[in-house]
Amino acid sequence: MTHRAFRTSRVLTTGLAVAAAVAATVLPAAPAAAAEPTVYLDCSRPTDGDGSRDHPYNTLASVNARIFRPGETLALASGTTCTGTLAPQGSGTASAPVSITPYGTGAAPVIDAAGAENALHLTDQDHWRIGAIKLTDPASTTGRRQGLLIESTDGRTHTGFDIDGLIVDRVAGETDKATHATAFSLSACIRTGATGTGSLLADVHVHGTRVSNCGGGGIKVRVGTVNTRLGGDVHVDHNTVSAVGGDGVIVSYAESPLIEYNTAADLGTGAYPWTGGNFAGIWVLGDHDPVIQKNVVYGSVMSAFDSEAFDCDWGNTGTCTVQYNFSRDNAGGLFLDCDGCGTVGGATEVVRYNIAQNDCRIVSGGSGGRSALRFYNNVIHCPGRRLEVTVPADSLLENNIWVASEDSRLPTGPGISWQWNVFQGVPRPTDNGIAADPRFLAPGTGGDTADSAGGYRLRADSPALGNGGVVPDNGGRDYWGNPVSATAKPHRGAYNGPGL
Repeated sequence: MTHRAFRTSRVLTTGLAVAAAVAATVLPAAPAAAAEPTVYLDCSRPTDGDGSRDHPYNTLASVNARIFRPGETLALASGTTCTGTLAPQGSGTASAPVSITPYGTGAAPVIDAAGAENALHLTDQDHWRIGAIKLTDPASTTGRRQGLLIESTDGRTHTGFDIDGLIVDRVAGETDKATHATAFSLSACIRTGATGTGSLLADVHVHGTRVSNCGGGGIKVRVGTVNTRLGGDVHVDHNTVSAVGGDGVIVSYAESPLIEYNTAADLGTGAYPWTGGNFAGIWVLGDHDPVIQKNVVYGSVMSAFDSEAFDCDWGNTGTCTVQYNFSRDNAGGLFLDCDGCGTVGGATEVVRYNIAQNDCRIVSGGSGGRSALRFYNNVIHCPGRRLEVTVPADSLLENNIWVASEDSRLPTGPGISWQWNVFQGVPRPTDNGIAADPRFLAPGTGGDTADSAGGYRLRADSPALGNGGVVPDNGGRDYWGNPVSATAKPHRGAYNGPGL
């Protein structure tokens, strides 16, 4: 199944599509594929060979000198380490990509860049599949560095990058965005980029990776160059980002990117911790119709201002959808909308069916921005803590449950509408809404996974059952997958199943 197939049923069938993609990578190859050549690399061998299994190459230089053809595989010996940068040449095709994979038994093979700019680099190439090898790039000082870098620089569209199960740890990327903004933005465990007039990337799928301890951030996917020149078919899913010194996941200049089922934890910490400027958990910039769903972000430290779990930043157009996510204990809170911080895109921000535990801050509507906020059926659970909430002039906040301290003050104004919310401890901003205990099953017990948020389902005696407002185009399901009717009154909050 190609990545484009995900786009046809992006919410309901993603799990099936991912399962099919995984199955396609592990099923035995067809007989015709058995004849396709494999090039072997074993940097523990004392002498350089011809790339065969019996006589593998033993240096990255030998591999980098070879031009790979469609259907070929570069196999790295498990349990070995190669020092330097792997920069193989050549391209595959959609039906016969070039693959990089481990062979043998033992730990994942390692490419150690030893302070170079990157450990694995593909430039102006097409159709590569990168499997479960490990990249690292430690250094005594930080600077512009990446574990994996894929880029388009020649004014053309380069397509077909499947990054599946890659491991990246300890990349000494730049950590200070305040004084080294360019180096910070170009540093990450995994980065793709498009530079120069007409350069684009397309069909980029990053999934199943484990990345950690990288200065600058975890996964940064840029596939276009300006808001009117967007790359397409971007899917970032089922990745684990932990203890990176910056952003968790960013996708920029993409048409309808999908970011889902990722975990980003303890951002701003690690071997190369954040030292200046701003970062956020999972965010988008300059995209059209991006979707951020079913992710978990927790434990971000405070940066200069941001550090929110989710961010529809500047330059986005169409609808920026943030749904079915769980966040907790992020120093910057739940959500940021910074449309006025750069190029104004004027997207409608749809934030729905999210659960925020001790994430007490929402900053939406940057100066000069034109975004509109549709914030409904979320749970904001901050007992004993004060909410900090700003919203744009065009905002509808409906069917949410707010739990926080009495000194919280929610914004009002002629274009700000509060409908059918539940407020516990928080003074109601208008006469509309219920002031009561929502009767959660076990609030405050969310942990490190999306499934751990089950305590925010509603008890049978909840005052929030069956009396919310009907929201047009409501997504059709709640946080747990229970159906949400297009005509019948829903519950308030992120749960729409039977009272428990």
